[in-house]
Amino acid sequence: MQVAELKSISKAEGYIYYRNKYSATAVIEFLSKQISFPFNFVIEIDPLGVKTLSLENIPLDLDYPLVPVRKALKEYILNYHFHY
Repeated sequence: MQVAELKSISKAEGYIYYRNKYSATAVIEFLSKQISFPFNFVIEIDPLGVKTLSLENIPLDLDYPLVPVRKALKEYILNYHFHY
Protein backbone atom coordinates (compact mmCIF):
# COMPACT_ATOMS: atom_id res chain seq x y z
CA MET A 1 0.00 0.00 0.00
CA GLN A 2 1.31 3.42 -0.89
CA VAL A 3 0.03 6.93 -1.35
CA ALA A 4 0.16 7.72 -5.05
CA GLU A 5 -0.65 11.43 -4.75
CA LEU A 6 -2.61 14.17 -3.05
CA LYS A 7 -4.87 16.14 -5.37
CA SER A 8 -6.84 19.34 -4.95
CA ILE A 9 -4.96 20.59 -1.90
CA SER A 10 -6.57 23.74 -0.58
CA LYS A 11 -5.77 25.74 2.52
CA ALA A 12 -8.60 26.95 4.73
CA GLU A 13 -8.44 30.49 5.99
CA GLY A 14 -7.71 30.75 9.69
CA TYR A 15 -6.70 33.32 12.28
CA ILE A 16 -4.21 31.20 14.20
CA TYR A 17 -0.88 31.56 12.40
CA TYR A 18 0.71 28.34 13.77
CA ARG A 19 -2.25 26.09 12.85
CA ASN A 20 -2.94 25.45 9.17
CA LYS A 21 -5.94 23.45 8.00
CA TYR A 22 -6.03 21.84 4.55
CA SER A 23 -8.41 19.73 2.54
CA ALA A 24 -7.26 17.32 -0.15
CA THR A 25 -8.11 14.19 -2.10
CA ALA A 26 -5.85 11.20 -1.48
CA VAL A 27 -5.13 8.59 -4.14
CA ILE A 28 -3.95 5.31 -2.60
CA GLU A 29 -2.74 2.21 -4.45
CA PHE A 30 -3.02 -1.28 -3.02
CA LEU A 31 -3.46 -4.75 -4.47
CA SER A 32 -3.36 -3.46 -8.05
CA LYS A 33 -6.23 -1.03 -7.56
CA GLN A 34 -6.55 2.66 -6.76
CA ILE A 35 -8.99 4.37 -4.48
CA SER A 36 -9.45 8.06 -3.86
CA PHE A 37 -11.22 9.86 -1.07
CA PRO A 38 -11.43 13.40 0.30
CA PHE A 39 -10.08 14.20 3.77
CA ASN A 40 -8.83 17.09 5.90
CA PHE A 41 -5.58 17.53 7.77
CA VAL A 42 -4.16 20.05 10.21
CA ILE A 43 -0.48 20.95 10.57
CA GLU A 44 0.30 22.66 13.85
CA ILE A 45 3.75 24.06 14.58
CA ASP A 46 4.80 24.47 18.22
CA PRO A 47 7.17 27.23 19.47
CA LEU A 48 10.19 24.97 18.94
CA GLY A 49 9.29 24.34 15.30
CA VAL A 50 8.05 20.76 15.74
CA LYS A 51 5.18 19.94 13.37
CA THR A 52 2.18 17.98 14.61
CA LEU A 53 -0.14 16.49 12.03
CA SER A 54 -3.70 15.35 12.59
CA LEU A 55 -5.97 13.72 10.02
CA GLU A 56 -9.73 14.17 9.87
CA ASN A 57 -12.66 12.69 7.92
CA ILE A 58 -10.94 9.57 6.63
CA PRO A 59 -13.71 7.20 5.48
CA LEU A 60 -14.22 4.10 7.60
CA ASP A 61 -15.44 1.95 4.70
CA LEU A 62 -12.09 1.53 2.91
CA ASP A 63 -11.16 -1.98 1.80
CA TYR A 64 -7.89 -1.66 3.71
CA PRO A 65 -7.02 -1.30 7.43
CA LEU A 66 -7.07 2.32 8.59
CA VAL A 67 -3.90 2.32 10.71
CA PRO A 68 -1.52 1.74 7.75
CA VAL A 69 -3.49 4.23 5.64
CA ARG A 70 -3.23 6.92 8.34
CA LYS A 71 0.49 6.21 8.83
CA ALA A 72 1.23 6.38 5.09
CA LEU A 73 -0.75 9.61 4.70
CA LYS A 74 1.08 11.25 7.61
CA GLU A 75 4.49 10.27 6.21
CA TYR A 76 3.55 11.47 2.75
CA ILE A 77 2.21 14.83 3.97
CA LEU A 78 5.19 15.54 6.22
CA ASN A 79 7.61 14.70 3.40
CA TYR A 80 5.58 16.54 0.78
CA HIS A 81 7.17 19.75 -0.47
CA PHE A 82 4.42 22.33 -0.48
CA HIS A 83 4.57 25.61 1.38
CA TYR A 84 2.91 25.36 4.82
